[in-house]
Amino acid sequence: MILPDLEENPLMAEITDLQNKEVGTYRSAMGKMAEDIIALRTQVVTLEAENSQLRSDLSLHQDLGRHLLDDADIAVMTKAEIADRIASLKFKLASETSKVATQRDRIQQLQNELIKKNDSEKELLKLNRVQQQQRGNLQHHQSHMANMATLEVTIKRQEKVIEKTEKALESKLREMNRQGKTDCRGQETELALLAENTRLREELDRIHRQPLHAVIHESAQTKEIIPLKEKLALLNKLEKAEARVQTLEAQLEANSKLWGRKKQELLTKLSEHRHGFVPTGSTVLHNVSAVS
Repeated sequence: MILPDLEENPLMAEITDLQNKEVGTYRSAMGKMAEDIIALRTQVVTLEAENSQLRSDLSLHQDLGRHLLDDADIAVMTKAEIADRIASLKFKLASETSKVATQRDRIQQLQNELIKKNDSEKELLKLNRVQQQQRGNLQHHQSHMANMATLEVTIKRQEKVIEKTEKALESKLREMNRQGKTDCRGQETELALLAENTRLREELDRIHRQPLHAVIHESAQTKEIIPLKEKLALLNKLEKAEARVQTLEAQLEANSKLWGRKKQELLTKLSEHRHGFVPTGSTVLHNVSAVS
């Protein structure tokens, strides 16, 4: 029996590659977001300092204007000079007021951007948690795949042992048939066990192939990225198939043990026949179908 190599499953390779790309994208986005937030906070602090300085300068200019208007030299100034001085002070005041308003608008804009960045950061953190959960699920299923690979190796070893046992048993049966001393019920039981183990191996092989064929068929039908729900559904099918395989393996192992006991009994009877001993009773055989 040829078992499929699950480690070369193209769907699992595609899922792993997609997950790695998503992780890289999230990390890059979060790094860029952190840099933007730090830069915005630095700008806010700088603008607040500039705003405070402008307020201080405006207050200083207003005090200076009052001082100039209250100065004793105003008595010797003409009306035109006083008007020019007042116009100059008004222009400076308007200019400083405009700068303060501009800085205030800029601060408000940066604060709004900072709020948006914080919201985006929360969304990225949420996506990161989902990504970590998906990565954990992927690792869980990859662990299942590794266990399946180990089971395949074990099954192959069991199959080799079973094949050797079949050949040895068939040889013994042929020898006993030639000698005309074969127990009919023992022969029927061995043949039934052979047929049952053959059926179990065929069903085990079919179960191993079926999930992979279904997954490959699904992957060939679409060129787009498979949604997460469909991926989990396919993995769920694979888990069910694994459970069925384990059940069949348990049945095969039980049949192998029973087969070993029957083989030993036949070998004992053969040895008794060769040495001229008369069997004290027929071979004890129970319902073989109950094992399957």
